[in-house]
Amino acid sequence: MILLQGKSADHNEQGYTMIELLMVLSIVVVMTVIVVISMIPLKENREVHQFIQLLTADLHYAQQYALTEKTKVQIKFNNADGIYIIETDSMKREKLKTNNFPEGVYFQDLTSGLILEYGANGTIQKGGTMLLRTKKETYKIVFLLGKGRFYIEKV
Repeated sequence: MILLQGKSADHNEQGYTMIELLMVLSIVVVMTVIVVISMIPLKENREVHQFIQLLTADLHYAQQYALTEKTKVQIKFNNADGIYIIETDSMKREKLKTNNFPEGVYFQDLTSGLILEYGANGTIQKGGTMLLRTKKETYKIVFLLGKGRFYIEKV
């Protein structure tokens, strides 16, 4: 027997070999990749839902602004630039707010047009429907005549 620093050559140390460590590491990497890949659609869905919530809040803001300031307010949807603009309809054309669409989102006019207008009394000037299209889903936005109410539903 060969002795190396007080140990015999036929000893059995407790530990893991390099191959065992590489196998465990590769399993952990594969599991991590699967989790990350499965979360990508969740991120896109979250962005769209946050945008819909922001749009809802901005439409309510435009209506409230028109009502409190006794002035017309327009919301203009610009698909080419990927933004919508909320501005007063007075001589100054004061921009109240501008927001960007998430990537892959655009609006399609059905009956309402891509310019909405709230009157000085907070009512919508022209009711109708528009579609909000994303890469995977379509939402219908319906503007009701009367009190300026609207609703958004998934198609």
